[in-house]
Amino acid sequence: MSVSIGGVPVQGIIARIVQDNKEIAEQALNEMINKHKDDPARIIKEIQQPSPFSQFLDIKI
Repeated sequence: MSVSIGGVPVQGIIARIVQDNKEIAEQALNEMINKHKDDPARIIKEIQQPSPFSQFLDIKI
């Protein structure tokens, strides 16, 4: 297993760890993208939820 960093091939256990972490990050990112592609209204629902901090921002005159 080797990974290319700046065009220089790097081999060994560190290269394997970097490759594994890259694959995990790509998988997590693809899951997030697919979740929002499948339900585009989800983000609107999340935005419309009241903030737990809104009570502190309620200014009365």
